[in-house]
Order: sequence, then structure tokens, then C-alpha cells
Amino acid sequence: MSQWRVLIEENIGGTDRKEWRVSDIYEVMGEREEARAIAQKLAMTHTPKHPMLPQERAVYRINDDMWLTMVIGAKARYHYRVTVAELIYRG
Repeated sequence: MSQWRVLIEENIGGTDRKEWRVSDIYEVMGEREEARAIAQKLAMTHTPKHPMLPQERAVYRINDDMWLTMVIGAKARYHYRVTVAELIYRG
């Protein structure tokens, strides 16, 4: 049985040292379609670490398993990516 996950990647850290990394992993009990539905919802509703005062959001579907969300704040814009992934190995 497949083990589906939804991954959120975003910039983490302070202004002088940011890293692009996985910030959240959601385990999905169902199949790929359920993971896609969860991912699409997270693309529209996830609260990223930055910006602190979000004012606008634009969501782009890259393909059936990936979304890119642009969040515009008072002084800057940030983005995060939501991806559906199949766990194929855990050691």
C-alpha cells in the first residue's frame, strides 16, 4: 500500500540567514486523490512563517501534484510550495 504525504517547503530563518526547506509533512491515510485534495487546500490556507502581515495570496497549480503560493506582505513577498509525494523508503 502506498504511503502518501503532503510536503510544504518554504523559507525558514531570520533576515540574515534564510534556508529553503521542508517546514511541514502531512501523513495522508488515504490514496493519492486524498493527498491532492489536502495539498490544494493547504496551498490556499497554510499560514507561512513569513510574511508576518500577509495582505494578498496568489495560488498557482504547477501540475496535478504541486502548487506554488505567493504571499504578499506589507513590505515583501514570499512563496511556499506544496507537493504531493509518495513515501517509497524509510530506513
